[in-house]
Amino acid sequence: MSGDASGSEEELSTISYRAVGVGHPVVTHSGEQFGVVEHVLEVPELDLFDGIVVYTGTGLAAIHPKDDALARAEMLRVGQRRGWLRFVDADQVAAITPGYVKCTFEQSQVALLPVPDGPPVLHPDMAREDRAATHTWYGQWFGRPSFAGRARWIRKQN
Repeated sequence: MSGDASGSEEELSTISYRAVGVGHPVVTHSGEQFGVVEHVLEVPELDLFDGIVVYTGTGLAAIHPKDDALARAEMLRVGQRRGWLRFVDADQVAAITPGYVKCTFEQSQVALLPVPDGPPVLHPDMAREDRAATHTWYGQWFGRPSFAGRARWIRKQN
């Protein structure tokens, strides 16, 4: 971190890695945005920040980064397949601010970032699960069985 005024302002406004969410912009050292945060890697038992996985592609996640459902769906399905996910190690993160995550490298080095090699991180959508449970309840109320493998509607016998 340099000793200029912008560097000291940045240090004053830094936040915890735990406050970073999906769609948080990720910029190079010179301030060029090259992606958005897909998820933060941490070791919770040790309260240790390990790095971030950055989505560098285009599409719904880039257009609507604050819509978690759309962003996560594209990042997991399309981003992994097309190689749009990149890993930024904790040592390469210069600052985490409310507006962006600043890295220590320049735009020319983004292509050299490693692709995450672990299995994709799955994020449960609890709101969707709640809707599914409600749908099952309404289905039973109208005579539809709740288990798969049978017809959706029961024909009444006369």
